[in-house]
Parts: sequence; C-alpha cells; structure tokens
Amino acid sequence: NTAARSTEWIPVKPGTDGAIILAMCREIMKAGLYDREFLKFVKATEHHNATIDEKISALDSHLSQYTPEWAEKISGVQASKISSLALEFATTKPAVVISYRGAVANYNGIDTERAVQMLASITGNIDNPGGRCRAVGARWKYPKGPKNKPKAKKLNILDGFDGQAAYPTHHMSHMIFKMIKDGSHGRPDVYMWYCYAPVYANGEVQENIEVLKDEKMIPFSVCVNAYYDESAALADMILPNPSYLEWWGWEDMVSPTQIPEYYIRQPLVKPLGESRDFGDVVCDLATRLGFPLGFNSKEEFVKLSCDMTPGVKEAGGFEYMKKHGVWHDTKAKAKYYMYKKEVKADDLKKDGVIMDEATGVYWNWKKSKAKSEAEAKENGYTRTKNAYKGYVGQKIGDAVYKGFNPDKVNKSGYLELYSILLKIKGWEPLPIYRPVPELQKMKPDELQLTTYKVNVHIHSRSTNCKWLSEIYHNNPAWINPKTAGPLGIKTGDKIKVASTVGEIETEAFLTESIVPGVVAISHHCGHWEYGRYASGNKSPNALDNDPDLKLKWWTKNGMHPNWIIPNSPDPVGGQQRWNDTVVKVNKI
Repeated sequence: NTAARSTEWIPVKPGTDGAIILAMCREIMKAGLYDREFLKFVKATEHHNATIDEKISALDSHLSQYTPEWAEKISGVQASKISSLALEFATTKPAVVISYRGAVANYNGIDTERAVQMLASITGNIDNPGGRCRAVGARWKYPKGPKNKPKAKKLNILDGFDGQAAYPTHHMSHMIFKMIKDGSHGRPDVYMWYCYAPVYANGEVQENIEVLKDEKMIPFSVCVNAYYDESAALADMILPNPSYLEWWGWEDMVSPTQIPEYYIRQPLVKPLGESRDFGDVVCDLATRLGFPLGFNSKEEFVKLSCDMTPGVKEAGGFEYMKKHGVWHDTKAKAKYYMYKKEVKADDLKKDGVIMDEATGVYWNWKKSKAKSEAEAKENGYTRTKNAYKGYVGQKIGDAVYKGFNPDKVNKSGYLELYSILLKIKGWEPLPIYRPVPELQKMKPDELQLTTYKVNVHIHSRSTNCKWLSEIYHNNPAWINPKTAGPLGIKTGDKIKVASTVGEIETEAFLTESIVPGVVAISHHCGHWEYGRYASGNKSPNALDNDPDLKLKWWTKNGMHPNWIIPNSPDPVGGQQRWNDTVVKVNKI
C-alpha cells in the first residue's frame, strides 16, 4: 500500500535491505556529505572520546567493503540506483528514513535497523524537524498502590532458550510454547493470556495447538478476551472482557507533533452481557489478597491520574477530560534536538552519581544492582546490572549532555553506531550485512515466503468486523509471473506451499508487485474460529439477530500463513523471523 502511493518504488529482495543501506552509507561518506556536527554525538569507535576525524576515518574504513556493485549482486537493485539514492538522500534537507517489519523481521534484522540509524546519523537526520525523531509522549502521574506489594513470581520462559538471543529486551513471546514443551525451565500451573491470540498470532500454529491442549504441559488455561478466537476455543476458562469501546483507560502513545498529547478512553456503552473489564477484576483481587491498590476500578484509576497529572489537573482534571477527551499544552514547543541539552552541574553532584571512565557516562550507582560504590566502580557502568536505570548524562568534550539515554541495556549516551555491548556478546560492534543462513542454502526449486499487513486490518484482531472483512477477506499467495511461469501456475490456481514445519493449500495471484523468487501471503485472514464474518463458522452461543448476516456475500476466508512459518528468533534481539521461511510451491 505504501509502495503504491510512492513517487518511486524500488523492489528489493527480502532480507537484503541492509546491504543497500550500508552501500548508501559508503557513498555518502565517500562523497563527504556527512554531517560533522552530528557526529559529535555519535559513537563510531571503541573509544568514547574519539575525535570527529577519528570517527570519520573509522566509518570510512568499515564501509569501504560495501560497494554499490556488491550490494547489487545481493539485493537485485542496480548499483547506479543505489548511488543516486544515497546522494539524493544526503543532499535533501531534511530527510527521513523509516524502517519497519519488512526490513527488520529477518535473521539480520538488528543489523539492518542499526544500518538504518547509521544512514540517518551520518546525514544529521536524527531528532530534527522532518527527520527520524525520538518518541515524545504523555507522562501521566498515576496512583501506584501500596509500597509493600508482594513480589511477582514468574517462570524464566519469556526470553527463549539460553544463548538463543543476545539481548531479548522485548522478550520472545513466540518461543513460550516451545519453552513449555521443553520443560527444562519449568511449566506453569496456570497459563493465562489477556487480549492476545497465542495460537493464531505466532508461527507453527499446529505446535501451539498441541501444547495448549496437553494438560501435562499446561494443566489449566484461562483466556481473557472480548472474542471467541482460536485460542479461546482451547481455554479451560474464558473471562469475557469488554471491547475497547466499553472500558476506561488513558493513552501515552507517541505524539506526531513532538508535543505530548494526553488522551483518555471512556466507554461509549456499558460492558455487554457478563463481560467485565479485567482491570476492575484485578482491583478486586488485590483487595481480597490484602493489599488494596487505593482505587477500586479502572474508572477511578483514570480519575485519579487526571487529577494528579500537571497540566491536565489545571485544565480541569477528570471532568475536563471526560468532556474533551484530549489535552495538550498550547504553549509548549515541539521537542527536537533533546540530545543537545546539557546536564546541570548540580545533577552531577547528587548522592550516588559517579563517572565511568571507560564510557564517559555519569550514572547513579545506587539505582543499579551494585551493592556499594566500590563494587560499581570496579565493575564499571557497562557491566553493572541495571546501571542504565541510574544514567545521568554523557561527557562529550568538556560538557555533559543528556544525549541518547539508554533503555533496557547499559549503553552510553552516544547514538551508538559502535556497540561495546554487542562486542561483549561476540557480535560485530558496527553494523554489518549478515546473510540469512537458510536463504543461502536454498535449492533451485525453493522460494522465500514473506508475510505482510494490509491497511484495512489490525494484526489478528479485526477480521470479525464485517465492514473490514467485506473489503479484505481473502489473502491469495502473491507470486511474480517470472517465478510462476516455470511452475505452470496462473492466477486463481490452487497451490500447495510447504515448509519444514507444515504445508497449506491456497490460491495463487500473479503480480509484478512481488520480486521474483518470493511468495508473499498476508497476515489477518485464514481464521477457523472468530465468528462468521472472519471464518464462516458460528461461535458457541452466538445469536442470529444480526440482519447483516444475510448480506454476507463472500465465502472465502483465506489461509493463515503462520501454519508453515517456524517460531524462530533473530539471534540478537530475539524478534520473530517472519520473512525468512524457505518453501516449495506446487500447483495442485
């Protein structure tokens, strides 16, 4: 959809975006079109106090191997086009490069994203108007309940198997069923999920079903959801949750204007039937367990938050937000160049703040897991657990700046093109191009399966909406005519797509919108539960009082590609590799 509305679309072999980006970076550095001023805030060598000239030299040396001609052989994009794109991007002010699932949901996704940040960094298009900006969102004040809350207990199954990913900072939910099946890290007595579709949303659907049905692996399961989907159908207990139009909440999403915007969600109607907001349920549970939270419902939580949050409170608090729904400071200025803000001298003198000589980071060791200042200094900022929580600022030259503060890992305050953390784990510290192993071993009769999203659906959650499914209810396999020809496949033909974990039957759609050698099947469709509009199957206890059921004219509901996509993480961040599956396609 984005490509269709672009001025120019350049087809790229999936998983090779990083090669093109690195070649573009090389051309920009070679032409001297880099932004010297921004490089001050970039870490490009192991030494945090490297000069700008030393950084330029390091980047030149590292990027010299990534020529446009080399990238053309890998990506299929002409070298001349890569060069012209690089020069055009570098000379357009401002410019922005946006990356997402297509470029990063691969074996080499982390390096690809880091290369994207390199491209933005060397051209000075970071945190500037029109560039790649840091997220700015609402900062709500809210009641946090009693100080002495019981410590939560959990199994160590959220981050995959030992050594499977270097830094799974956002966890690896797609690996949980495999972890439970393996059992070496323990198994839950109760497995409960909230507004989630673990069977449908992850790869290897058949294995997901088998694990969830096996009472030796999961003795009891609880589904909290508004809809009867594929996962709810296998649950021992269903706690019906209202839809998003029936509950209270506040939002802290990213603002598109770089000015914090405060929103609340309030129900249009009361929860239907026996459904109840799970937020209200946990408030009750906390009281029954002897540690009341200080609020008895989600509505009360939102009310207290509105009356506690500066700005929102002065505007009229909860009553104002109920009437208007949204508030922002009309006098506030957009937040750009936040990394340039200098840290006050008094902040560097606060109790517990020390400087780490190896990184130039000022940090408060008392907010980390260090037991003493001596231990903190001996281990250093980089190797002290949770040191990032005490980050204060980054020394650059003679000043200390806010810089690019860390999140989840002990990175410095530089924009780190060179990562000592990756080096510690045995990975290249600067972004490189890393071929996808499975794709390197492909046989002549094999294709690469990728998935994608369409603009009228929301992940796995919207095909039960009759209006959206009327627009898009079938997801045939897209194949380039050059690929389909030798296979004797035409549009509308029934085909079988097989991988190492299973096979599916679907229909073909020939289009030049897909590069040769690839078969692409969108997400969203292919439900076998989730109601008649999504799957054609009636949910238990469903009523027949929707007059639009008589108007449903479509009978095809598509085929879900996740049946044949392995649950496999990228080795650095642990993200599911949606676009690396090797398959065979045959006409039925």
